[in-house]
Parts: sequence; C-alpha cells; structure tokens
Amino acid sequence: MKVILLALIISLYCVMPASAASLEEMTPFLSGQRFTWEEHSDGRRLLKESGQLFSGGVVVGASTDFSLTLRGKAEIFGGQVDYDGETQAPDPFPVRTQVNYFGFRNQFDLGYRIFSGKLQVEPFGGVGHRWWLRDLEDSTSTTGQSVSGYTEMWQTGYGRLGARGRYLIPAGVSLFAEGGAIYPFYTGNTVDFVGSGETTFRPRGKVSGFAEAGVTWQRLKLSVYYEGFRWRASPLKAVGNQFFFQPESSSDILGLNLGWTFR
Repeated sequence: MKVILLALIISLYCVMPASAASLEEMTPFLSGQRFTWEEHSDGRRLLKESGQLFSGGVVVGASTDFSLTLRGKAEIFGGQVDYDGETQAPDPFPVRTQVNYFGFRNQFDLGYRIFSGKLQVEPFGGVGHRWWLRDLEDSTSTTGQSVSGYTEMWQTGYGRLGARGRYLIPAGVSLFAEGGAIYPFYTGNTVDFVGSGETTFRPRGKVSGFAEAGVTWQRLKLSVYYEGFRWRASPLKAVGNQFFFQPESSSDILGLNLGWTFR
C-alpha cells in the first residue's frame, strides 16, 4: 500500500512543472480528538469505545501557475479510551476495560483552484493510508471472570472526494472550510490468535464523510473537524476449530486543530 501511494505522489509531482510549482503552506499542528469506535452484528451493538486521542503532524501545500494544487498531510496519533462491550463468541459476557490506540496516517490531495474576488474554491480528490494498533488491556468481567486482552493491527487505504474554500477578509484574517466523501477501498485487521498464528480479516468499506471549518489570523490556524469511517462485516475465517469475523464497524472523530503556518 505504501509503495502504491509513493508511486502516486511521484507521478503527481511529475505532472507539475518544477519551474512553476511553489510551496505555499507548511503548517505543523497539534490536535485533540473525541474518538468513538462501535461494532454491531445483526442490528445489535457489541461494543462501544470512547475517549480522548491526541495527534500531531504537518500539512504541506503547493500550487502551480496552472491553478493545480497538491496538498499532503502526515500525522501521528494515540491515546487511551474506555471499552464497554462483551467478550467474543461463542459465550459472550459483559466486560469493561481500556483500549490503547497508536498509529499514523499519510494523505495526499490533488485539486484545481478557482478564484472569484476574495473567494477561492478548490475541488479535489485524494488518497490516504492509515495504520494503527488497537490494544485491548486485560480485565475482569462483572461476574469476576478474568479476561485476556489482545492487540489488533489495522490499516486502511482510502479515497477522498470533496471541495474546500477560503474567503479572505481584512487584517490578515481568512475563513476556510472543506467537506466531502471518504471511502476505504482496502482494509485489513490482523490478529495474532494464541496457538493459531496471525489471521487477517478484510472488512469491506462503506462511504462516509469528513468536514473541517476554521479561521486563520496571520500565521495562527484554528479549526474544528469531523472524520468518519464505515465498514461492513468481513467474511468468516476459520481459526482453529472456530469461525471468526470482523463485525460491522465504525469510527468517528470530532477534533480541534491548532496550527502555526510558516509559509
């Protein structure tokens, strides 16, 4: 997946004449995120995780004399959230514990900028890769039974399609917003089952959405944003003498970004 994305990035830069391209933004940022993860099966919620994640990264933007734009984002994130759910089949029982998250993401958009006075509008399309660990801690059920935790390794490749806009107002202030659809075209969840080795489940993606709105003043950049991912249940896989699958899953992030623009 990373090789494919790298090849795509190189191709995009090749179509931008080197003499005409210019770096117009480089913004390191910090972010606080309200994160929610849910899994469902047959219309019943199996678990819900919710809590605070934190992230940091950088956004880089370039443009050409032909109004083409290339925008990249690199981010690392992590934190601990609460788990309220149940153990796995065939004999599930209620359990509460904590889940540790750690991961990173790379994302790239290609757009075309349109000017109208102080308003800029930019339709764009892009791809991204997100990798993360979902580490469930050991716990004890409400009935006193010991429950062993385990770690899942997730990664997903996704496409984005949307538009962003910016409105320039006096005193070095501008308002900006973007939104659109997001689709995970590839996803893998790898679990190391004791005695059976690693098994990778491949849930199928569903279309969801993303949005961001904020303000810049001089070099300061502040925004609120939302990003959602949706997956259908994966096919069944045999592990030992049992069958398992990744249930229908969803991820929702509501966050606050604080950045400082150098260009």
